[in-house]
Amino acid sequence: DGISKLYRQNPTQTLAQRRLQTRLERRVKLGNPRLANKISQMRLSIAPIVHATSYDAAPSFPRTLLHLFLLTEPQLDTLATFYSQIPPLTHLTSAYPSTMNWSHPFLDTSDELPDDCKLSKLERVKVKMRMFARFVGMRGAETPRWEYERQIEILGNKVRWEVRREEE
Repeated sequence: DGISKLYRQNPTQTLAQRRLQTRLERRVKLGNPRLANKISQMRLSIAPIVHATSYDAAPSFPRTLLHLFLLTEPQLDTLATFYSQIPPLTHLTSAYPSTMNWSHPFLDTSDELPDDCKLSKLERVKVKMRMFARFVGMRGAETPRWEYERQIEILGNKVRWEVRREEE
């Protein structure tokens, strides 16, 4: 129909705004091709996963890769709840091609645990974001080595902490 998809994505954008955006994009491509490539990656759309029974997408489902990387832990928890991925687990938990499994012991945020027995806030958000990315079928969302190593470290710290508590 002769209309660029760029214009269809944001019909409220004025002609001047579109021209400015085009100029900025050209300048970034010429001045820093790696940045231009990263920006184009961040604009990639994510197809929403629909709920197993209502067939609706979550209201806060991230539309682009950038939106995914900007999710906060409460937003990730809301998405996990929407898709029945947090305890108590139900028959809907396994109704999806993948699961998030927020019940891992290393995600525990209990106040009684010392800091060395749990992930930092940033680590926990990174892990949950990766789990959500894998849940929606993104490539490259496999568990990284640092996460396995951190799980083992936390498990060892918890065992030592429990032994000390029992000895007291």
